[in-house]
Amino acid sequence: MTVMSNRGLAVALAVLTTFVLARCEMASGQVSSTLIGVLEDNPGHYSGDPHYRDVRTVFRSDGTHWIAFPSNCPNQGCLKSIAARFPNRVDWTVTFRGREVGHVVSQTPLGFDFYATIGQQRIVGTAVPPTVGSPSANFAGYVAERVYRPLIAVSRSHYQDQERWKSTQLSPEFASAIREAFRKRFPQVTNCTKQDIEHAVPWRYSDANIGTGAAYTSNQHWVIAELALSGNECDGPPDKAFSSQWFVVTPKGQVRFLDSGMFFVDAGDYGGDGKTELVFSIDADNRGGYKLFYDDFKQSAVFEFNYH
Repeated sequence: MTVMSNRGLAVALAVLTTFVLARCEMASGQVSSTLIGVLEDNPGHYSGDPHYRDVRTVFRSDGTHWIAFPSNCPNQGCLKSIAARFPNRVDWTVTFRGREVGHVVSQTPLGFDFYATIGQQRIVGTAVPPTVGSPSANFAGYVAERVYRPLIAVSRSHYQDQERWKSTQLSPEFASAIREAFRKRFPQVTNCTKQDIEHAVPWRYSDANIGTGAAYTSNQHWVIAELALSGNECDGPPDKAFSSQWFVVTPKGQVRFLDSGMFFVDAGDYGGDGKTELVFSIDADNRGGYKLFYDDFKQSAVFEFNYH
């Protein structure tokens, strides 16, 4: 028989205590770590169903790192059991561009009904969920229906954006540098012709084909920008280069690839540590969710699910 040392017993008890306390926090809704959710506008699940609003709980902070909540279930049984790993009830501060725009309270159901609803908490109480702007297909992602833009919700009043991220127009120098990075990432691209839309062949694209989309800059001289090729002639799924590709430019002018198939949601100091986090919405074929970048883009967390 193996006898555990006093030190080993103490460590085991500490781990068990931490686990039990975390489970109690989840059950009571009194979660000590900072949570990030997203206030969403969703089409109904079936034809004719009205839109519904929810807060999807996506990330939590352990004080040093951001961690994604579980998000990808392989079967129906998982959809029912995984709900226990989310906080029961959260009082959210809803934010946009570094300011508070409202409050909502949401509650996790006993189980999730669909793969695409993982993490969605039902809004309870009488507070009217805030909206910003008008419904647009730009925020619809895979569902391809006009919805209100997603808004970041935080479990604590941490949302100011000291780095002042805002939309911008790329300078010719930045546009040239990012296009060069795009070419290095996609040195070979295939496309079809109008005469043959079913068979892709190697295609030499020009700078005029590299379209620039949204771009943002901070007062710390960081820049993020979206690029994608135009001119696809194929009848089927196009080459990946025709989808949204995001790059970041450091204050020293270095260009790095961030990710593809997403759009920018918002930025803020959601952890309350003086550093800004940036949240993107995943916008890809049969994939949704959110991606968070932090620590000057050196680290990230991903909450991702399939629609079916």
